[in-house]
Amino acid sequence: MAKLTQNDDTDEAQAGASGHSLTLLAPALWKRLSEAQASEDLATAWLALQCSMIPGASQAIVLVGSAGGLSLLSAWPEADGAPDDLKVTGEMAAQERRAVARGATPDSPVRPSVALPIIVDEAVIAVTAMAIDIARPAEAKDTLRAAIRQIQWGSAWLRDHLRAQQATSSTRQLDRARATLDLIATILEHQRFSTAAMAAATELSIRFDCARVSIGFLRRGTAHVAAISHTAEFGRRMGLVRAIGAAMDEAVDQRCSILYPTGADEPVATHAHAEVARLQQDGQVLTVPMFVVDAFVGAVTFERRPGHAFEAETVQVLDMVTTAIGPILEEKRLNDRWLIVKALEALWRQIKRLLGPGYVGRKLAAAALAGALAFGYFATDTYRVNADAQIEGTVRRAIVSSYDGFIQEARARAGDVVKAGDTLALLEDRELTLERLRWMTQRRQYAFEYDKALATRQPATINVVKAQIDQADAQLKLIDEQIARTHIVAPFDGLIVSGDLSQRIGGSVSRGELLYEIAPLTDYRVVMQVDERQIADVNKGQSGEVIFASLPGETFDLTVDKITPAAQAKDGKNLFQVEGSLKQSPARLRPGMIGIAKIAIDRRRLVSIWMRPVVQWWRLASWGWLP
Repeated sequence: MAKLTQNDDTDEAQAGASGHSLTLLAPALWKRLSEAQASEDLATAWLALQCSMIPGASQAIVLVGSAGGLSLLSAWPEADGAPDDLKVTGEMAAQERRAVARGATPDSPVRPSVALPIIVDEAVIAVTAMAIDIARPAEAKDTLRAAIRQIQWGSAWLRDHLRAQQATSSTRQLDRARATLDLIATILEHQRFSTAAMAAATELSIRFDCARVSIGFLRRGTAHVAAISHTAEFGRRMGLVRAIGAAMDEAVDQRCSILYPTGADEPVATHAHAEVARLQQDGQVLTVPMFVVDAFVGAVTFERRPGHAFEAETVQVLDMVTTAIGPILEEKRLNDRWLIVKALEALWRQIKRLLGPGYVGRKLAAAALAGALAFGYFATDTYRVNADAQIEGTVRRAIVSSYDGFIQEARARAGDVVKAGDTLALLEDRELTLERLRWMTQRRQYAFEYDKALATRQPATINVVKAQIDQADAQLKLIDEQIARTHIVAPFDGLIVSGDLSQRIGGSVSRGELLYEIAPLTDYRVVMQVDERQIADVNKGQSGEVIFASLPGETFDLTVDKITPAAQAKDGKNLFQVEGSLKQSPARLRPGMIGIAKIAIDRRRLVSIWMRPVVQWWRLASWGWLP
């Protein structure tokens, strides 16, 4: 018991000595805390003060939120770093968004520690974690609870500082955005690229207190100065302009912003920038390259006089502004070019995409097109002339009325198939019958007079009466022939193409009037209407094929027999009539059927066949346009 008492007394003496030393350092820590500007300095002083106020505090860290999670801001003691157990406690507190205590029980395998998240605007911006040495295990929970309370009371310093840092960062971002938007609005007020670039350079020079601002764009791999602030015209061969262009090339080639003079540890080439600074009486030069989509298109060079250095914040703002205005100026520059230049560049860009990496779909399409063109050029096929076709009979017999009369009966009409000798119609023969009866009576009378003169042996009378009898016989023969013609019959086997007397029964017909047209069923011709643009390719004796609308599944071979050299207008086209004969005449064919005929001309390349209408149109159009 005495030994234990002695050890306890020793621990109390050491704790008193440690508290006494922290008490002596407290004024310095408070001063350091109140005067700290950087977050790391403030967190270090704050941790030292907190650990001096919390009994048993052995280690402490402050973690701050970042894009990758929580990162260490400060640790106490400073040489100890961040223990893993304190990091775990801090991450638990950040995840649960409340104070966390670990190792409060004597049998816990972890060291006792507490953590408190610092929340601003519903976001965890920092976490404080502290390891506590427990002198009396029975009072572990009370000790940890008291430590959390103390950290909560003291966290206002850290919370206010971090909130102020966030507000300052937000204000800076707002200022950057405002400056960028103002500059964009200035550029958009101008339609032409030259005036927009000049306005942008002048505005940048005024807003950021620069002696000169130059804007340049790449052309054939070299930067060319397009605008200089407060300068409407400048010679392309001026030494200063060449030096600025070289500085832009220097920044674009190294793909980074260059600030001259640079630090000793920055591995960048600055020979061109040194020349620009020399021309500016050893001022400071900053060049920021402009990156658009996937390539550098130019750069902006900022110059300040001696004694007016670029601050780090200003460099960041200029970098952001240049990134924002680069695409706008590049688009205006591209739109201000000649149309032929745009067309050539677009063609070259497509060629590079076609031959370069990527764009697999475009390459496949190009390969397919090339294959189709090669096939169309080398492959051949029969060139055919298409024409509307109609079938007609080779012979088309017209049946007309032989005398004036009236229709008595109609036994056939158009579309009927008839045989030779079939009666088609009958004409009335009453007048002819009466006339025949009169001549029969007259002949009998002449015969009686002939017999009487013969009996009385009167030679002169006999001769006269014999002539009268012959006349009567001739008249009777004529009348019989006319009566026979009242029966209109088919001259041969065929199809009635036209004619319908069924609606004219009792009506009159004139001598020579067309009553019927009959075409044979075994001998046809095909009449084709060929366009005048293709008639020159058609010659007598060429073969072809025809398909009729009523028989779409069957093809009939034909041969061109005749070309009519007279054109007729139809549907806004000039058409020539071409006649052809069928090599076979099936019984299913009928005169009047229509279809489409194809006359085989010769074998040609497919591309020649496909492009023939375009070539013909171009020849006619160019002939009409030429003087």
